[in-house]
Amino acid sequence: MSNPLIRSEDHFVLLEPDSKEKIVTKKEAILWLKNWLTQIDSSTIYQKKDFSNEKFLEELLESTYELEIKFGFIIKWFAVRVEPD
Repeated sequence: MSNPLIRSEDHFVLLEPDSKEKIVTKKEAILWLKNWLTQIDSSTIYQKKDFSNEKFLEELLESTYELEIKFGFIIKWFAVRVEPD
């Protein structure tokens, strides 16, 4: 079971193959995930989902940490705490 504290995080690290990691806000991470979900190559449980439903995207972002877009191409993300200077 995931730690409930993770749901209070507002920033995520995004990892894509052959790219540098990015630290983004939760809203930016949801948009990033939505974009990748529309590019999934194979048939998955996400194929018939409504990606305009932000609640679904938020739950997916918080309940998992990776998604295979096509064979061998996996994106990953995880919540982080960004502390002000």
